[in-house]
Amino acid sequence: MSKPTTKSLVEANIEALRAMNHSELFAWSRANGLDSRAGFSAFKKALLASGIDYDALRSEKRAEQAADREAKATASLIFFCDAKARTDRFAICNAKGEPVWHGRFFSDDRDYNGEQSSGEMAAAKKAVWLASKIKETIGAEAIRLTLKIDAEWLTWANQVGKPNDDGKRGGKARALGELARKFGVVLTVEHIPGIENPADQYTVATGFKKWQDNDLRALAVTNG
Repeated sequence: MSKPTTKSLVEANIEALRAMNHSELFAWSRANGLDSRAGFSAFKKALLASGIDYDALRSEKRAEQAADREAKATASLIFFCDAKARTDRFAICNAKGEPVWHGRFFSDDRDYNGEQSSGEMAAAKKAVWLASKIKETIGAEAIRLTLKIDAEWLTWANQVGKPNDDGKRGGKARALGELARKFGVVLTVEHIPGIENPADQYTVATGFKKWQDNDLRALAVTNG
């Protein structure tokens, strides 16, 4: 007996599939062995032929999630961030340009491999993580973070969670946007010239400051 085609499989289950959201549709595709790249592509085409637009459903859901996070973001903060591979250092400053966390990258830092762009990503991820700790400290469900950075490529992280986000936008910077979404951080990355980045001086200075040495509540600004 021949294996049913993706089209026939979808048609045979169309009523149940019409009642599913995009996450349920994906789970159904996995249960039916259609989660390979080719298999899932065929599945989406078969769905579309039957009037179900998987990509549109996913985009709508992501837009809803983004709107929900923004509505729950009752506080905000601004960080300046920088990294320098030649010194193996990173730095994060507050809105006033004062250092809140800086020092050498640890040898076990999974995001840093000694190359400049990996340091920029690692430092930016630390800023997002610190924002999430501030969120926890003030008891908020979400928090807004404006991250000012001279690594312009990281601004592509802003594509994550947009209504037209297909899960691929953002390139290498996507990992930063995904981390922010995971931590409930409404992230906006803004590019600034290097000479305007106060964090730069702390990537070449000696010494360090631990994030625990800050009054985390004082770093957040309550919206209103």
